[in-house]
Amino acid sequence: MLPRPIQNLIDEFAKLPSVGPRQAARFVFYLLNQPKEEIEKFAKKLFVLKKIKYCAFCNQAIEINHLCNICKDKSRNRNTICIVEKDTDIESLEKTKRYNGLYYVIGTEDENKQLARLKNLIEKIKKSSKQLEEIIIATDATTEGETIALYIAKAFKNLPAVGRVTRLGRGLSTGSELEYMDEDTLINALLSRK
Repeated sequence: MLPRPIQNLIDEFAKLPSVGPRQAARFVFYLLNQPKEEIEKFAKKLFVLKKIKYCAFCNQAIEINHLCNICKDKSRNRNTICIVEKDTDIESLEKTKRYNGLYYVIGTEDENKQLARLKNLIEKIKKSSKQLEEIIIATDATTEGETIALYIAKAFKNLPAVGRVTRLGRGLSTGSELEYMDEDTLINALLSRK
């Protein structure tokens, strides 16, 4: 039987996405064998996460300021918004260098928070004087991602401020996440969106 503090930490690591109890135990025992200074440095980096803010427009995690670098960039196409599930999806799409519009992160929390964020986006679009040419739905090819995509498509379908609603082309295999897609697959999905 493991000492309670070690088991408690294993239980916390096991709550992370894609981390099972065995991998969580490896993390804990790795940390247990590190010098005190390294553990303190690690703990400080964890506490810094509480200082992270979110972009006022796209909900992407940012360190400071009101807007993220993408939303501040005046050279970006402000008539197109790509809706993604998580911040890492933005990184993947940006690597393709084929999309120059804005993003909106709905998050991977519970449905109520996702719906609240989507309603927030709809309100921002309604209040804006600009006509959007396109909203691109770039959710994961998972059951949850498909459900979110259907809801988004329905919510924006009859919104007069939106020209068209498209989805990434399906070079993406079912059950896959954007974060793990190679650049060529993402480029093809962007170019063949419907």
